[in-house]
Amino acid sequence: MAKIIIGQTVYLKPTACNNMGYEKPIQEFEVKKIGKKYFEVWKGQNKLTVLKFDVETLTQLKYSYFPDWNLYFSKQEILDEKETMKLTDEIRNVVDRGIAIQLSLEQLRKIKDIIDNG
Repeated sequence: MAKIIIGQTVYLKPTACNNMGYEKPIQEFEVKKIGKKYFEVWKGQNKLTVLKFDVETLTQLKYSYFPDWNLYFSKQEILDEKETMKLTDEIRNVVDRGIAIQLSLEQLRKIKDIIDNG
């Protein structure tokens, strides 16, 4: 697990149920408080944009007024996850839609290259 520090920038991506069928932008937040059970991230200095995440699981503590977000420590993590899902879908279309693919991003890239270039 990554070490969380005050002042650190984290990146939030809406969960699938929060997307409502369209792509929402990645949000940058700053870690403002760290407690024993949860930490707070803020969007700027605005207290209305405070979100709380579990220190151990990094999952959002959900309240009815806040959307669901997934937390990442870099934008690259989000881009890699997105590419992994895209490549997995493309490979499933060629191989078998029902197959469960548990491969690394690098393995998926190699398979995609083989499919595209024979």
